[in-house]
Amino acid sequence: MPSATVNDFFIALTSEASSKENLEKVYLGLSNFVRAFDNDKNIRLCLINDIYPSAVKNDLISQIVSECESTRKFLEVIIEFNLLKSFVESREFFLKKLRKLLGKVKIEVVTVNVSQKDKLDFIKSQLEGIWGTNLELSFKENQEILGGIVLQVEDKYFDGSILGKVNELKKINIKGEFNVWY
Repeated sequence: MPSATVNDFFIALTSEASSKENLEKVYLGLSNFVRAFDNDKNIRLCLINDIYPSAVKNDLISQIVSECESTRKFLEVIIEFNLLKSFVESREFFLKKLRKLLGKVKIEVVTVNVSQKDKLDFIKSQLEGIWGTNLELSFKENQEILGGIVLQVEDKYFDGSILGKVNELKKINIKGEFNVWY
C-alpha cells in the first residue's frame, strides 16, 4: 500500500489532469517511467542513489516523461521528498487506479504460440466481448502450458491451459477424491 503522502500527490496529479486526454498522458508518462525504471539498471541506480544531484535526476525524468509535464512534476516532487521507493513499491496500484479512471482493463494473455495472428485476433475479439474494447492487451508465449490460454486480468488469474487442468486433476487425486485405475 502506498504511503499517504505519495497517495496525496497522486490524487493531486489526477485532479489536475482531470480531462480524459490529460489522464491518458499521465498514464502514458507513468507507464513509460515504470517500464524504464524496471528495465534499465542505470536509470534505477541513478534515481534511487543519493549521490546523484536532483538536477541529474530531473533531467533523466524529463527524458523519460517528455510527453506530460504533470507527470514529470509529480515524479520530481516524489524524488525531492525522497518518496520514490514508496511510489515504486506501489507502482502497479497507481497504474491500476489510472486504468480504472480511464475505463481501461489490462490483460496479459499467455498462450503456446503468439505467431498465429488469426488465433490472437480471435482471442482479442472474445476478450473485447467480455471486458469491452478499451483493453491494454499483451501476449506472451509459453510452451510449458501445453495448450489453451492463461489470462491475467488486472490482478485476477484465469488458468485455461492444459497444464493447469492436469495440475487440478493431480490435486484432486492427491486428496483421494479421484481414483484412476490402470
